[in-house]
Amino acid sequence: MIQTTTKRPYLQTGECITCDYDCEWLEDVLHEAAQTAGVFLPYEHEVAQGILQYMEQYCPLKALPLKYFFGRMRGVLREIGLPRIADALQEQLPPVSIPLDALAGENPLPLFFYTELKHRMDDLRRRGLTSYRFSGAHRCSLVLGRRRRSCPTQRRVLHELRSFLAYQAA
Repeated sequence: MIQTTTKRPYLQTGECITCDYDCEWLEDVLHEAAQTAGVFLPYEHEVAQGILQYMEQYCPLKALPLKYFFGRMRGVLREIGLPRIADALQEQLPPVSIPLDALAGENPLPLFFYTELKHRMDDLRRRGLTSYRFSGAHRCSLVLGRRRRSCPTQRRVLHELRSFLAYQAA
């Protein structure tokens, strides 16, 4: 049995299903659409909160196809008088969380860590997931640098990790 902490329905595209989406992601989606449309949207947060509230309290479905979700969002935006933003809205998946510290705990040697991280990111890309949210970078650099606290070695490892992530994201 899988248990989630929210009552939001899952978003589904192809073989990928996620329930890890939040108000911040919806605000980013709305902000990008407003910029594309050339419209200033001062109440992104309120619109995003309204959509999430509907999803948590009133949506009877357990899973929604991503196309259907964005279609409904377009309908809501048109209803509240934002048709240009609705037309500019692009379908996109929420960012996938990758806990770097947990991965470093499983693969404490840098060669194995970076190989496994690249493998996971390539696998996610093949599935159509291209947006990532990384956590635990500081703790990861401590593990990979074999240190207990910050020092020049740990900062060098952290810089290498951030460079690797920037290169992989490009």
